[in-house]
Amino acid sequence: MKPSLKIDLIQFITLPIKSLKFFGIWVFIPYPITSIGFWIGVLVRFVVGISIFIIPTATQFLYLVTLIMSGNAEISEIAGIINLVLTELLTSVRLLDLRLRRKSLTQLMDQLVNIESHCFVDAHKEILETAMKKSRKLYLWMLFLTIFDITVHVIVVPALQGFQTLPLKMDFIIFDVNDENYFKYICAYQILYKPAMLTTFVALLSLLWSFMMSIIGQLDVLIYNFENMNGLVEAMKAERLCDGNEAFKEIFKRCVLHHHEIIRYLTTFQNAFGGQMLTTLILSATIIGTTALQILSIESPTKNITVIIWVLLFLFITVFILFGDCYYGDIIRVKSSQLATAAFACPWLNKRNQLKKNLLIFIAKCQQPLIVMTPILVPVTIQTFTLVMNWTYKGCAVLNQMKK
Repeated sequence: MKPSLKIDLIQFITLPIKSLKFFGIWVFIPYPITSIGFWIGVLVRFVVGISIFIIPTATQFLYLVTLIMSGNAEISEIAGIINLVLTELLTSVRLLDLRLRRKSLTQLMDQLVNIESHCFVDAHKEILETAMKKSRKLYLWMLFLTIFDITVHVIVVPALQGFQTLPLKMDFIIFDVNDENYFKYICAYQILYKPAMLTTFVALLSLLWSFMMSIIGQLDVLIYNFENMNGLVEAMKAERLCDGNEAFKEIFKRCVLHHHEIIRYLTTFQNAFGGQMLTTLILSATIIGTTALQILSIESPTKNITVIIWVLLFLFITVFILFGDCYYGDIIRVKSSQLATAAFACPWLNKRNQLKKNLLIFIAKCQQPLIVMTPILVPVTIQTFTLVMNWTYKGCAVLNQMKK
């Protein structure tokens, strides 16, 4: 058996990274600090950060404050603007968190590349390539849906109304956005900034999920080794001209080292993305609650079917984002717990006592599944998703009663 197969595992994350580089907001600047290229990169990030992540969110928040202070606002309108502000805030916080944790991200990317050394049969390559294709397809589908959403909300719907109103509500304080001298410029600004904002959000989300899918792929490789131990042992015996005990020992040693690398990889992943997952849990729960309140506050629902459909779609997307984090975290938990069963099922009863002892220790260790955790030790699992949705429902019910 080959010691390793050449697999370009960095393909798990190339698409979201290219998207961030396209908008000039990737967390690394590939130039020395003394070069002009570095300072141009700093300037680009400063301009993009102000124009895409600060001005839009701040002006929408100011409009929200003005609307509330007027005393004439409907709850559904207030809730809708809160949702947009929180969504953009979530994107900005996730990007800032990734920037602050770029050292952990560098370590994670290095470990992603180096962990390929534990793949030594063609089946391992097929497992990981399948996982890579799934991660890339997921990103492309999310990007397509984002483009569709932007086209409908920011371009098509306002165009059908003759662009008489802005696609997004903003308040710049120093001038009236509805003034004909500024209106067309603000409208063009919104059409330009919104794709960059949502594409960044999709890229950050896909980056996180791609790393989680790479962990799942590595666990699948390890499970495959134990489920096909007989074939691997026979291949090792033929290659090294050794007995069954020595072949089993070598394969098992590789499995133990691989498991250790997966644990180290998961720990680095938590250091790099734990803050983003925690932010998603908190803000997504808030957005889900305010969106549900927005639906309940729409007057004459039968006359506003289109509005209800779009708000329900927004609610579905928000729930999907929260569910995605918890789903992939739960898959990691389930896959890691299957290792103990797969290891116990492999042919070990007729091996030497030392090999039996080592395998039993490994099985005992695998009985404690790998749990993806946030910085405040909240597990990212389906159980957490259910708990968050339960508390969100209760919070929405309370707010709805207060509204009445």
